[in-house]
Amino acid sequence: MINLDDPLIHGYLLRLIGEDGITLIRDMPAGDVTDEEICNALNPLRTISKEAEDKVKKLKTEIKTVKEKGEETKKLEKELTAAEKELEKAKENGVGEKEITLNTVRKILFILYENKFTICHRERDANSGWLTFRWQIKMDGIYHQIEREKKKLYRNLVKRKEYEDDSIFYVCPQNCLRFVFDEATETEFLCPLCGEDLVFQDNETFKRLLDTRIEEFAESK
Repeated sequence: MINLDDPLIHGYLLRLIGEDGITLIRDMPAGDVTDEEICNALNPLRTISKEAEDKVKKLKTEIKTVKEKGEETKKLEKELTAAEKELEKAKENGVGEKEITLNTVRKILFILYENKFTICHRERDANSGWLTFRWQIKMDGIYHQIEREKKKLYRNLVKRKEYEDDSIFYVCPQNCLRFVFDEATETEFLCPLCGEDLVFQDNETFKRLLDTRIEEFAESK
């Protein structure tokens, strides 16, 4: 299992799937599991509350179906009272618990799948034709993926620096738009959105920031 507390891995996954996604990876049950099983594991208090609620409904139904009132009814009513107390306690314990919904779980799983961090098996029910997806975490290639992302970001930073070096910029003082010199001449140095006169932008500070980031990436190779 990967170390989710590693700042490099944590930062990468945070951008990819957010805190809920990191929680999913950390608490996901072992083996091939369905998205519903994963959701239940991530929301234990909600699961307990749902089970208690189902038990109450079941007992109420059983009481209604008893034809003759007697010892059996008394026993069921006693069980119902206890189940209702369990349900009330479960709801109280669940107050404030952050719920990770089934839709969120599915979204995270498919993002991980697109990045080759999960294995997905599909099972079709022979009678209903219903498809069940079973998932398993497989993050062996995460360091390779992070390295690819770093190289891509480095190339983008270099290209952006070249663009900033080779261009002269004009901007709207109302922060509407930013233009290179040729674009500014086409609008006669007027902002097409608000009509303000465009002003020259000194981008030296931004270029220094780009240089710093590029150096940091170069040193981390």
